[in-house]
Amino acid sequence: MAITINQSPTTPNMANADLVYQVDSTKKTEPQFQYVCDIQNASKTVLQRIKQQPNPSGYGVFNVGNILTNYLSTDPVWKTGQFATSSFVNKQFWVAFGEQYGTSPSSSVSLFTGIGTNLGAPGTTGSYALTATDGLVEINSGKFNFASASYVYMEPASQYNTFSHQAALTNAPTTQKIQDGEYATISAYNGNFNGDTSNAQDIAYVIINVYNSAGSNIQNYQYENTTANGGGPRDDIADFWSAVAGDQTQSTNLLHVGVGPQNIDDNGTALNANWSYYTVKLVGQGDDSLENDNGVYAQYTFQKDTAACDYEGVRFAWKNEFGVWDYYTAKLAIDSSVQIERNSYGASFVNYSNSAGTLPYNISRRGNTQIYNSLNQRKTVTTDYLNQADADWLRELFYSTDVYVQEGTDFLPVVVNNANVTEKTNPRSQKLFTYTFEFEYANQLRPRV
Repeated sequence: MAITINQSPTTPNMANADLVYQVDSTKKTEPQFQYVCDIQNASKTVLQRIKQQPNPSGYGVFNVGNILTNYLSTDPVWKTGQFATSSFVNKQFWVAFGEQYGTSPSSSVSLFTGIGTNLGAPGTTGSYALTATDGLVEINSGKFNFASASYVYMEPASQYNTFSHQAALTNAPTTQKIQDGEYATISAYNGNFNGDTSNAQDIAYVIINVYNSAGSNIQNYQYENTTANGGGPRDDIADFWSAVAGDQTQSTNLLHVGVGPQNIDDNGTALNANWSYYTVKLVGQGDDSLENDNGVYAQYTFQKDTAACDYEGVRFAWKNEFGVWDYYTAKLAIDSSVQIERNSYGASFVNYSNSAGTLPYNISRRGNTQIYNSLNQRKTVTTDYLNQADADWLRELFYSTDVYVQEGTDFLPVVVNNANVTEKTNPRSQKLFTYTFEFEYANQLRPRV
């Protein structure tokens, strides 16, 4: 074999990271030699081709992360009823390597597959596609790769085994406050990424248990992860993982689950008016195809919240560092202002273009005439008091480039302009603090012209 892949990213991974491949070739001393890298989609259609001369040690080093981000965007799944799979934020890519070289420094060059001396397009790949999500890996994390082992737990599938994980793609607290009418989703990887028919992070069911203020269970929901309910890869919940492992796609490998009060209401069965809190569990499948209550891939508690001091609050949804949605309601004081930019010109009071036989006096004739108005509406909000963990998580809202606010049942795009924090200046006495920040609508008010 001419091409050897010495290093490749783990899968799944985050596209906004350094996704580094190192390759070697037995032909690297040939005249005019170059490594050739094809980035392909899940169907192995070439999206982009890169060529590179060997480095001083003879290797080819390719970082494909900044290229993959161009083919990923956002899944607008805020109002998911039960399940939604990924259309845009999570995709599979094949990264194939070949080589080109000539017979002399001045000859024409030929393209080789990288497998032996076969002519053709790059054909040397890993055993499995690279699954990339539109999230990020911090440079100071100490490694190139996303810590997928903390978010993909390969458990024996279709068995009544016991485990408890927190695999959801979020840094949000596991207990959150939420109001009636608000949307929320939880996102997690689903299935596996190596074709295994025995082991998987097989999220087969979602169980929601609702409780009143006395702690009594007053309502229960169970969602089956099937294609009919917006999920997959199962068409029938009675199918075991071994029967559907081959049906996985880049879409079903990332799952979004609707868990907010309004998501539940929109699904057809409203929450009991006396609800005080509810729990959400993402669980596996047992050996009888029913839910495995003891096989938990993620668990969250949502506590009922109400408006504070008559402030309606602002519900934010933002694309977090994993590329999926987090939610938070800033409930304290809300200030709103509109900045107006005007352009005008000064017209003569006398109508010199008059076409009548006489020139009447017109007290309504305009002198200064506005030709342009631009309206820029900005709002300033303040959070509740936050502990350190919640404050660290909420910073992702300020770093995100994709932020929305919920207004009624619509989500409107906004831009967060700035954020000021009352910092914890004395760790002995100051345990809580708040954020105050300003945002503006991405689509501003339309003025009259």
